[in-house]
Amino acid sequence: MEAKLKSLSETIKIEYKDISLNAFTGHLNVIEPHIRVYGKTTDTVNLSITLKRLNIEGVSYWSYVFNDKIYADKVIFEQPNITYYHNNLVQNNTYHKRFNSSFKHKVAIQYLEIVDGKLDVYQAQNNTLALKSNAINFKIEDVSIAPNTTKAHISYKNYSVNSSNVFFKISAFEDLNLAYININPETIKLTDVKLNTTLSRNALSNHITTERDHYNLNIDSIALKYPDFGLKQDSLFYFNSPHTTIYQANFEIFRDKLIPDDMSYKPLYSKMLRELNFNMALDTLQIKNSAINYTEKVKANTKGGELHFSNLNANITNLGNTYIDKTHIDVNAIFMKHTPLHVQWNFNVNNKNDAFVFKSDIGKFHAHDLNQFMTPNLNVKLEGEVEKLYFTVSGNAITSQIDAKLKYEDFDVVVLKKNGKEKNKLLSTVLNIFISKDSNNDAKTFSYGSKEHIHRDRTKSIFNFIWLNLKQALMGAIVGNGKKKP
Repeated sequence: MEAKLKSLSETIKIEYKDISLNAFTGHLNVIEPHIRVYGKTTDTVNLSITLKRLNIEGVSYWSYVFNDKIYADKVIFEQPNITYYHNNLVQNNTYHKRFNSSFKHKVAIQYLEIVDGKLDVYQAQNNTLALKSNAINFKIEDVSIAPNTTKAHISYKNYSVNSSNVFFKISAFEDLNLAYININPETIKLTDVKLNTTLSRNALSNHITTERDHYNLNIDSIALKYPDFGLKQDSLFYFNSPHTTIYQANFEIFRDKLIPDDMSYKPLYSKMLRELNFNMALDTLQIKNSAINYTEKVKANTKGGELHFSNLNANITNLGNTYIDKTHIDVNAIFMKHTPLHVQWNFNVNNKNDAFVFKSDIGKFHAHDLNQFMTPNLNVKLEGEVEKLYFTVSGNAITSQIDAKLKYEDFDVVVLKKNGKEKNKLLSTVLNIFISKDSNNDAKTFSYGSKEHIHRDRTKSIFNFIWLNLKQALMGAIVGNGKKKP
């Protein structure tokens, strides 16, 4: 028989199908309970929880009467279905106050388990899905909650969480999906991670008023060893891991340059890390066997120019905002399918000038490998061969300098007509008058280029800044104005 609706308060309602209680053993069994939490000023349901069964074993009345402590051997939630409506207008500290005020007594549970749960979180303002997770299984041991005048203190020992088909709404344009997640004290493992722009490339371009990248990121798996997280001084969230690995990330980025630029300030990564609203410390982050494909569309009626980075492997140390030492990034990749590329990059998040050093050496490549990017965007076709390119950029958030050396042969720049197919003979001839065909007659030497006081466009990313530096140095080296060194 359906039990009568019971009111715990004006805002919390509970109903259930059946209930049994064994006072001698302290065993409580509730069949199909349904809990609703309403808003204080409206009849709108903020939280709804239904379960197949709530099972509590080993409740100690002695502990409650004489020690003012709620104790249970085991608490099991079977097939909980949780629907929560999040209100952005309600500040986080309001939720914390409600949570803390709900614990007036000490609570101790030896074993707590959630079996085959489901969670749906909606934005209350527009009823859109913000978070979804299926097949949630959770186990935790020796849970202790101690009430405090300002904040309840929670401690526990062992735990494990796993779930499948996790969805998270990152923004109005991007969704995050995970096929499976497993969390325990030794490892966090995320499988089949996808971060995608929900609209197609054309649909996004038609929808936005300023430039925004279109993303497709697919990651085979992410593993974080010995995760440590919680609240520092009961307020500041922190997350630490000594070793994190990203396996087989395939990142496709498309930028439509026909859309007006986003002129907002773009901070460098050191500033972004420094200003995180939580503490993060990833001692070592490795990226293994990954790829990046960047497409930039500058002219209409073209698919855009492309840049490829494959076989990408990276090692990053001191990634976060709690380190005294510098963050170091070391990357090896294959550029445009054939050319080995090595990058060393470091910065210190504590340096408020955002000083950095970016070094790279690029192996042998044919100039025509760049034509799939240069021709659609710039109406330029390159010919010749680059034997080796080294460069170092030293800079900060405002300005930089570069030193580069280049070795190349039979270099030629072909300017194309507007149709992108035929050679513009006049412009090509004039331009190549100023371009040195070879780095030097002596095969052992390089052509050098350098430039100081290169000012950053702070509405663009660090990679645009690196390109501005490289372009200036290459002009000096190829045109012949670069200084020569023995």
